[in-house]
Amino acid sequence: MKSLTLLLALILFGLTTGGCGKEQPPAEPPPVDQPDTTAHDAEKPSAAALLTTEELDKIGKASKPFKLALVVKTRNNPFFDPMIKAAEAEAKNLGVELDVQAPPQETDKERQFAIVQDLIARGVDALLIAPADSKGIVPALKQAQDKGILVVNLDNRVDKATAASAGLALGGYVGADNEQGGKLAGEAMVQALGGKGKVKVAILEGIRGADNAEARKRGFEAGVQGKLEVAVKDSAEWDTQKAYAKFQSMLAANKDLQGVFCANDKMALGAIKAIEEAGRKGKITVIGYDNIPDVQPYLKSGEMYATIEQHPDLMGKYGVKMAVGILDGKLEKGREYLVPLEVIRP
Repeated sequence: MKSLTLLLALILFGLTTGGCGKEQPPAEPPPVDQPDTTAHDAEKPSAAALLTTEELDKIGKASKPFKLALVVKTRNNPFFDPMIKAAEAEAKNLGVELDVQAPPQETDKERQFAIVQDLIARGVDALLIAPADSKGIVPALKQAQDKGILVVNLDNRVDKATAASAGLALGGYVGADNEQGGKLAGEAMVQALGGKGKVKVAILEGIRGADNAEARKRGFEAGVQGKLEVAVKDSAEWDTQKAYAKFQSMLAANKDLQGVFCANDKMALGAIKAIEEAGRKGKITVIGYDNIPDVQPYLKSGEMYATIEQHPDLMGKYGVKMAVGILDGKLEKGREYLVPLEVIRP
């Protein structure tokens, strides 16, 4: 009986493994260099969570003069000027107060944290924030929530996992799909360079770990995948001077670079300066992001091929509308409004 049992076990083993002593061929490896977007796709809002322009435009005068605060990354980046002006105009239209605060530089994460804490101590009804640090700002925003302050996220997303871990429930988000914006930049680069396969390009990234910086990089890489080679990438932390120095080094080490994607226009200005000084003006395709006034002459001259417009004015306007709508009980918390994106070329 034991012999029969052993024989049956051996037969079954042979059927499941393809024969005694014969190894199964290894599973086919996944394709290399494919951007992993699975986790990020899961984070995208459902259609039900998205607010329409029509819904937000229905928000009228506030029931009382709520106190709102808008905290941006810095006033030194002209990207934030239209956001602030539109937010101030909408606050006036809706009959609410708006206090605008910002640290001196986009890298001043600790100062932005302290600004939020100061606003909590002074007392506001709603805090609208474009965070300099997607993760580091979460404890301050949780303090605001614990004091009964509504938190609306603008532009750069608060990190969802960090927020969930801290128990932070945002009132909503108003901003752009930065990954899609990066992809549009990548597709524009392919259009400019012809998608020749091994043509080499570079990326000047924003602050690493910031949601918008990571999303734009990820989107650009997806846009050029299989058509252009990203030969080098580094962070210039949104800064013109740092981008100038970093791209000088990139050009010196990579003589065959033909393009650079700069995750904001301030870095594009630094790259353009480095290109001119290296004697390669007209030979490197530059694509930026934000469509700030300072890059308009370079778009017209052809020194810059394109930039991505993401309408910060709409972020300011509809951020204020969302906050007032939630405070007045006309909107549910946790919804999102995505502004349109455009490729701007001369």
